[in-house]
Amino acid sequence: MKYHKTARPLALMVASLLAFQPVTALAVTFADINQVPWPGAEVSINKAADLGLVVGEKINGKDYFRPRDTVSLSESCQFAYKVLLQTKKASADSSVTEKWKNVLSTYKIQDWAHPAVSFCLEEGIISISDLGNFVKNGTNMPASREQAAEILGRALTVGVPSYSATASNTKFNDNASISADARPYIALLNEAGIVNGDDLKNFNPKKTLNRTETAVMVTNLYEKLNSSASAVTPSTPATSTVSGTVKDLNTHYVNFDGSAAYYLYSSSGISATLNGSSSSIDALVTLFKDGTAMKATLTLDGNTRITKLAVTAEEEESDEKLTEGELTKVVYDDEEGDGSITIEKNSTYRIDDVDDVDIEIDDDEIDFEELYDLYKECKDEGDVIEVELTFDRNDDVSKIIGEVKGSSGRDGDVEGDVTDVDYDDEDDKGTIEIDDDDEYEFDDDTDIEIDGDSADWEDLLDAFEEAEDDDEVLEAVLTLDEDDDEYCTDIEIFTEDYDRDDDEDEEEYKGEIEDMTYDYDDEEGTIEVDGEEFEAPNPEDVDIEIADGDDEIDNWEDLYAAFEFDKTIEVTLVAEGDEVISIEGRVTAVKGQLVDFSYESLEIEVEAELDDDDVTEEYEYFFTEHENDEDDDDEYDDWEDDLKDIDVDIDGLRNVADMLEFYDWLYDDGDEVDLDDEDITITLELDDDGMIVKVKGDRD
Repeated sequence: MKYHKTARPLALMVASLLAFQPVTALAVTFADINQVPWPGAEVSINKAADLGLVVGEKINGKDYFRPRDTVSLSESCQFAYKVLLQTKKASADSSVTEKWKNVLSTYKIQDWAHPAVSFCLEEGIISISDLGNFVKNGTNMPASREQAAEILGRALTVGVPSYSATASNTKFNDNASISADARPYIALLNEAGIVNGDDLKNFNPKKTLNRTETAVMVTNLYEKLNSSASAVTPSTPATSTVSGTVKDLNTHYVNFDGSAAYYLYSSSGISATLNGSSSSIDALVTLFKDGTAMKATLTLDGNTRITKLAVTAEEEESDEKLTEGELTKVVYDDEEGDGSITIEKNSTYRIDDVDDVDIEIDDDEIDFEELYDLYKECKDEGDVIEVELTFDRNDDVSKIIGEVKGSSGRDGDVEGDVTDVDYDDEDDKGTIEIDDDDEYEFDDDTDIEIDGDSADWEDLLDAFEEAEDDDEVLEAVLTLDEDDDEYCTDIEIFTEDYDRDDDEDEEEYKGEIEDMTYDYDDEEGTIEVDGEEFEAPNPEDVDIEIADGDDEIDNWEDLYAAFEFDKTIEVTLVAEGDEVISIEGRVTAVKGQLVDFSYESLEIEVEAELDDDDVTEEYEYFFTEHENDEDDDDEYDDWEDDLKDIDVDIDGLRNVADMLEFYDWLYDDGDEVDLDDEDITITLELDDDGMIVKVKGDRD
């Protein structure tokens, strides 16, 4: 077996540059500054914050830097943009942001990054083709070291044109692993003293960059840019104040309509007012998120950073909007306390906290769980719930008022036993009586079906007379005209011998298995998918085909066990009425205790209570099809590449961002970590082929 040797990270060598940076009294203090990856890095972080190059995150009144977190591609552009602004090598231009707005929206770039990414596109620091790597599945993708370095290197040439990136190779031992496009800019940063390699003289281009390493790089880049001539005149007004309508506001920056972002000097040290009275950044952010329209005047320092924020806001009356209709779906997660409701099958409303919604059905106050149970009960009994929704100013559902209605739930529809039928063939008109009560008219234009087959008035008379002779009863469902509730547009007739369930079409439902049961004694069960519950009176008759990593689940009992073992299972379920016919899909994630590992797989242990017994099982999942074979360099390189592509995020495990680094930690330079002495709970995310693509969890 070929063990992968771990070199000291790039940051350790970059850190040596700190010796050349003056230590000054700094205004920003981060609560997690003691978590830096190496001693002395806090100097660079604090300096970068004091210069307005980096910001933290406010949690419970304290600023946190998150020094070990990775940096995204969008953040890399943000760093490049800010360092050029702060050194006056560039100016904010809202027309550039507007120019690229549609392109950035197409690639799902978040609004906060629009000014920086637009600038980088305009200046050729990045290209449109690069944007496809920025966001995937709604997640900001981390920047590799070569990607971040190329962005900062290009920013250096934009800020100081006398710097040129002409070298085709770098001095690093792993130069061949660096992309050809990035080499000239990494070589430039290396020559300029902004980056260095590790102690093996490698740059490690494919590894991710953490926020501490980035703070060091941008601080060094700032010094290089600030010591060079050719500053541009900023667009900040000479009065050092700027006003406008607030488009976005958070603890990091303020965006006005039609302008680039202005950054806060330090959220804890900003003077903030609301309508002339003292306030705080947190209070203003909360008010803005609640939908309050704001105008603001910003006081800026010489580096265009906000030092004072004066907000004027009017408390507008809530413009409540109402939506009403038939409740056609209810989803409820009792563990997370969230859910959703669907009106008329096409309007779904997400509810993040069900406790925030007032619910009143048939004049009774109920909670969301009771609404969920009532919906399922009505669905089973053929009743419906008509509701009226009220929304708050943030377009969130705040109130649900409704009532339960019988049959189809539509005013004018009638269902019951046929007690009389009469027809006048001269007038071409007839009547049908339901439950010895009301009579309804019909004629030749009325659509009539008997036991699912098309019929006419004569067939209807014959069926009624035959039923009377046999002492049987016909059931009818009448659809009434919207403008005349005594006239039938449609008549459906069902004889006693007809099984109405046989007339139901098979329907397909897609989504995660939300709930599942199995009675080991009676051998029957239920399953819930897409907010709908289905029965399995004979589970062995259900066709099941579920991919679980390298294995397959093909029966109800094993599928139920997988669900109880906390596996996330995406399925396509086919049902006839409320009875499940078939289930196919795959396990997309599984959570358990890490108990074993190899060069190609991880093994986890899961626990659950099954049939009143505590059951423990172990499952093996693979992350590569290649071997780390020391006799086959190509195979080994492919193995390394596979592992680098798998993100790993385990709380309590430092300096581990991908599977290769996790593998290095597990083998500890040849000495395997004893997992009996560890407590690592992980969730494995699996792709369509059942291979591990992401690992996240906790190490206690």
